[in-house]
Amino acid sequence: MPLPMVHLGTAREYASNHSSILNCPEYYLGSISPDAIHMRKNIRKEDKQNTHLCVSGDFNINKVIKFLIEKEKKDNYKFILGYGVHILTDIIWSNTLYKKFELKYKKEFDSLHDIKDAYYNDTDQLDFELYKTFNWRPIVWDLLKKAKGYDVDGILSSDEITAWNERTLNWYNCGKSNHNDPIKYLTVEDLIQFTRNTAKKIKEILVTEGL
Repeated sequence: MPLPMVHLGTAREYASNHSSILNCPEYYLGSISPDAIHMRKNIRKEDKQNTHLCVSGDFNINKVIKFLIEKEKKDNYKFILGYGVHILTDIIWSNTLYKKFELKYKKEFDSLHDIKDAYYNDTDQLDFELYKTFNWRPIVWDLLKKAKGYDVDGILSSDEITAWNERTLNWYNCGKSNHNDPIKYLTVEDLIQFTRNTAKKIKEILVTEGL
């Protein structure tokens, strides 16, 4: 699935037409929070599926919509909206850019990497490029520093979410990815265009549902 800068980029693009969340710390924290499961020791595949509202191991847009509708009146809805935007971004990624990556990988023989290694070699390096490229990044970083974490339906704790936020805020301090083989399958332009297209698609989905 996409890495933090893609999630934050999509969240920012979506918020650009919604003044109530554009500068909301909790909205941006929500947009990275489903991956906070990585702060838990000895996680199982099922744990990540739970935090991403999967049904029988598969992503499900209807489950996300139900999640958002049920919590629309909650005080922390802006956080919940960001959480939903994250999962919708994952769903769209898996059906678009990941498929593009997968097709290109299968067409080319890669003696250095299996598919997982090739994927993270490209996406992690590109994530660092996005960190340097997005001009709104310092603004969102300041917002994340102020954000309050919430428990999410017994599937994630506020402590896990706060820990993931700290990890994200500090992840890019080293200046470059640990991966350093040539990027072969995706480009930074692919990812930037993805954030724009996905934000538009998410807006269409949520407007259709009255959200």
